[in-house]
Amino acid sequence: MAEEKIPYPVDYSSDFFKNAVCSEIRSCLINRKANACPMAVRLAWHASGTYDKTDGSGGSNGGTMRHPLEASDDANAGLGILRDMLLPVKKKFPNVSFGDIWTLAGANAVADCQGPKIPFSFGRVDKDSPDCCPPNGRLPDASQGAEHLREVFYRMGFNDREIVALSGAHTLGRCHKSRSGYDGPWTADP
Repeated sequence: MAEEKIPYPVDYSSDFFKNAVCSEIRSCLINRKANACPMAVRLAWHASGTYDKTDGSGGSNGGTMRHPLEASDDANAGLGILRDMLLPVKKKFPNVSFGDIWTLAGANAVADCQGPKIPFSFGRVDKDSPDCCPPNGRLPDASQGAEHLREVFYRMGFNDREIVALSGAHTLGRCHKSRSGYDGPWTADP
């Protein structure tokens, strides 16, 4: 998608601007047909969870999940649904990067589910080349156990306490076999 330039400056630090983007995101996530907040948290995490602190590669800066190489990672199965649901936000705010839209959608979804308000700043820049995609396999694989999770999360700079806190997001929504290989809720009593 070619970026359409707005002929006037955008004040990304303005609460008015941020609230307008948040409102558009919310209208895409919560409507009469669905509440896609759990999927938004998953999208934000998967867009960010490829980060490697040693070389600064991966992560949400770049919005690289829109490229087939990263979108095709088995761990990202089903996330095209939510990326498509958020396209109207990009159309309405073309100067806001996909990385910003996806991570802001996740932050808003947490708050909309009565979780904490997550601080957010605009500034991620989309990368147009698929050469910028991180290699597949950087996201956690639940079937590989605790040591694998530590390896993945330590690569991003997290400690065990933060791993446990982030894992709590699995209490939102439910799993779908076609998307994650798992079916049903992660917990019976969220």
